[in-house]
Amino acid sequence: MTTGPLGERTTCAAARRLETILKSLPAELREPRRVVTPGPGGLGGEARAETSWISTIAIDRHGDVVLPGGMDDRHFAANPVVTWNHDTGRAPAGLSAWRKVTRGGVLARTRYPDRPTDMAEMGPWTPDVAWALVRAGLLVGKSIGFLATKTRSATAAEIRESPGWAHARQVIAEWILLEYACVFLPANPETLVLGEGAIRALGEKTVELVWKRLRAGGAT
Repeated sequence: MTTGPLGERTTCAAARRLETILKSLPAELREPRRVVTPGPGGLGGEARAETSWISTIAIDRHGDVVLPGGMDDRHFAANPVVTWNHDTGRAPAGLSAWRKVTRGGVLARTRYPDRPTDMAEMGPWTPDVAWALVRAGLLVGKSIGFLATKTRSATAAEIRESPGWAHARQVIAEWILLEYACVFLPANPETLVLGEGAIRALGEKTVELVWKRLRAGGAT
């Protein structure tokens, strides 16, 4: 690990790649753009829970597009624990209440359970720490761990609709969700905790309708 050109902790190879990219950009584009996300007031009414994008159709930092309709979460549903930064050796950060597919990505509801009363003498309770960081706006990213089962290039129709896809390394058309994690810096810059207003704007009925139609194999 090393300190990258923007002050981030990363691998030496990733730091070199980013430095090369930065040198190729005009000076006015070399400053990183930040996405401001809602603070504690935008997490919805349920105690110790939030809704996030865990995957979207944006090109991620690996150069891939992950299609939401290709998700198979049956494996994950059998044990829906949400890890801390993909660390399976650490106590989970939370539990996934549901995952819903939309045209733009996969939404998920994450709950951070209270510490059981018979575990009061133990050390730090990971869901307490994770929830505190989420509310503080410091742990608002999500990252999926998955197995790609079908990949392809972007089609001409997809590129017409989303021109940026012309630069995608590949489109992951079908994939098995193995887990998702609370992370500080997600590979997909759009996979973040949503504010209450954004959830209302999506519309629960619309989300449910798209989810059901995609699961049934219909068009959106």
